[in-house]
Amino acid sequence: LKYLQCISCLVLAAETNEDEVIPSVQTLAVQSRCKHSPAEILRMERIILDKLQWDLYTETPMDFLNIFHAMVMSSWPHLPPRLPQRNPSLHVALLTKQLQHCMACHQLVQFKGSTLVLVIITLELERQIPGWFVVTTDLLKKAQVGS
Repeated sequence: LKYLQCISCLVLAAETNEDEVIPSVQTLAVQSRCKHSPAEILRMERIILDKLQWDLYTETPMDFLNIFHAMVMSSWPHLPPRLPQRNPSLHVALLTKQLQHCMACHQLVQFKGSTLVLVIITLELERQIPGWFVVTTDLLKKAQVGS
């Protein structure tokens, strides 16, 4: 039964996250050697969707990191030359690494992902930019923190 649940979740993940051509349930059943029929996989897929109330998308801390970083960069386009990695994607990679460290720390699990991301970005701005408070205040206002 556990493999049926796993392959059904794989089918759901592929359907929701892949833009390319994804294999059919029949193909996945054969290639995975899960010994369950495509009908059983589709039935389990329906059960999983019902349990999740058809809500397959949950925001992740990484989603918030990308959104908040883009908000800062679009509102303050002069910032990249002041950042250690002048390329915004390299800067996101640095912030991602910091976020991964936070997510691995069991003491920080109690905080929302969006809160952790705001703290990481705020600390990075404070460390790198003299006028960081204005940028942070603007970000918090746009993120509707405290309202």
